[in-house]
Amino acid sequence: MLSFVRELIFMNAESVERKKTPRIVIIGGGFGGLYAAKELANQPVQMILLDRTNHHLFQPLLYQVATAGLSPGDIAQPIRHILKHANHLEVVLARGRRIGVRPGFDPGTLHELIMALEQA
Repeated sequence: MLSFVRELIFMNAESVERKKTPRIVIIGGGFGGLYAAKELANQPVQMILLDRTNHHLFQPLLYQVATAGLSPGDIAQPIRHILKHANHLEVVLARGRRIGVRPGFDPGTLHELIMALEQA
């Protein structure tokens, strides 16, 4: 995942430098990551949200799906659908085990890193 994140960060570094648009990487699409993305949705920032699944699952109601009280669609929504009004957001499926900085990393290409990891 780290090399993939690095590629995303450097992918448009030149255009970002020209525009001076802050780049924010959000790791985790749970409540914390979604809340951060929603708060930044209408700000002049470029966001990349990384999560291991393409949906957000509200686990406290999972038992109601098991007992046929709710349909699965009632407690699980695609992340892109939840954040459909967010400007400049890219949702990427990725799974990582560690985070590090490679030699030669230019910290000017990444303005913020939000770690909003949920329990597995």
